[in-house]
Amino acid sequence: MSLPQGIELLRTYLEKLVQKNGSDLHLKSNAPVRARINEDIISLSDEPAHEEDVEKIARELAGKSYLNFMKEKELDTIYVLDKDHRFRVNLFVHLHGLALVFRLIPKVIKTVEELNLPKVIHKLCKLQRGLVLVTGTTGSGKSTTLASIIEEINVNQKRHIITIEDPIEYVYTDKQCIIEQRSIGQHTSTFSTALRSSMREDPDIIVVGELRDIETAESVLQAVNTGQLVFTTLHTTDARETIDRLIAIFPNKEQNRVRMTLATSIQAIVSQRLIKSLDDTLVPAVEIMFTSPRIEHLIRTQSDADIPDVMSEEEISFDSITFNKALFTLVLNKQINEETAFNYATSASDLKLLFTTSEQYHKMKEENETLEIHLKGEDEQRRIDEEMKKRSLEKQEALNKLKEGF
Repeated sequence: MSLPQGIELLRTYLEKLVQKNGSDLHLKSNAPVRARINEDIISLSDEPAHEEDVEKIARELAGKSYLNFMKEKELDTIYVLDKDHRFRVNLFVHLHGLALVFRLIPKVIKTVEELNLPKVIHKLCKLQRGLVLVTGTTGSGKSTTLASIIEEINVNQKRHIITIEDPIEYVYTDKQCIIEQRSIGQHTSTFSTALRSSMREDPDIIVVGELRDIETAESVLQAVNTGQLVFTTLHTTDARETIDRLIAIFPNKEQNRVRMTLATSIQAIVSQRLIKSLDDTLVPAVEIMFTSPRIEHLIRTQSDADIPDVMSEEEISFDSITFNKALFTLVLNKQINEETAFNYATSASDLKLLFTTSEQYHKMKEENETLEIHLKGEDEQRRIDEEMKKRSLEKQEALNKLKEGF
C-alpha cells in the first residue's frame, strides 16, 4: 500500500536527517526543509514545502487528535520511521501556517561513559530516596542523560520504576528492573493524576518527564515526602536557577514550605549544556550539585546566590562540579579552547582565576607552545626543501632547453 504523498515526503527528509547524523528536522508551510546538524541549521531542500503537503503530514500524524490540535494550536506526539528510528514531534501553528519539529530519539541508550558525562553521575544510580533534577535548555541532552541513569539502574539493580512522560521518548526493556512507561493522553490524563496513582503501585523510582505546572510540582514533592526516589527535568540553566524557579512555581504563601521541603529532599541537580568541540562534535559541559549540610542551610535561609561558591569548595568532599570547573576540564582535555570556555562561563572572572592558578593548565600551554614551535620548524624546513626542489627543477629545465638549442 502506497503512503500518503505528505508522509512519503516526510520520510524522505527524515532519512536524509538520519544519514547526516542530525538531531532535529524543521518542516513548515512554504519554507525550505531544514535540519539541525551539530548545532547548526542547514537546508535539506531547495524548494519550499507546499502548504498542502505540510497540512497532510500534520493530519496524518495527529490522527483523531487533529481537531483538538487545531483548537489548542499545538500537539506533542511520536513518529516511528522504522524499527531503529523514533522521533518526538511537536506540531504548532505560527504566523504563516503550520510547522512541525522532529527530534530524533536514539534507539540505543548510551552509557555515562559513552555520553562523556562525569563519572560522579554514577552516584545518582545508587540513591534510595529524594529528588534529582536534570536541567538544561531545549536540546541540551537532558532526556538522554536521564535515560542513561535509568538504564544503568535497570541493568544493575532490582527495582520497580514508573515513568510518566509526554510523550514517551526512550523505550526501556525490563532487565533487572520492572519498568512501566505511561504517556500523557494515551495511558493517563495528567502528570499529577499519574503521580497520585503511582503511590499505590509499589514504586521504588518515579520518573516525571518534565515539571510544567504547580499540580505536577506539588505531586512530586508529595511523592518525595513519602520516601520515593523521583527523577524529573526542568528547563533551567544551573542549580541556583533551578531552586529559585521551582520555588517560584508556588504562590508566595506556600514558598517557605516548599523551600523547607526542597532543602531536605533534593539529592542532586544536574545541569548541562552541549558545546561544539574542536573536532566539530558536541560535548556536554555538566554542572552537578550534590546536597550537603551547607547546601541545605543555604536553601533554608534563602541564600541561593552562595550555592556556586559552596559547590566549588565542596568539589572534593561532596563531588560537586561547577560549570566553570566543567569548562576548565574540557579545555584541559583539549576538547574545547579557552575562547569557547569563556563564552559559556557562568563567571568569566572565576574561570580566568582557575586558568591562572592551575599548574596543570600552564604545563599544557607550555607543551602546546613547544609543539607549535616544533611544527613551525617542520613547516619551515618543508618550505625550504620545496623551494630547493623547485629551483633544481627550474635549473634542469634550463639545461634541457640549452641542449635542445645546440
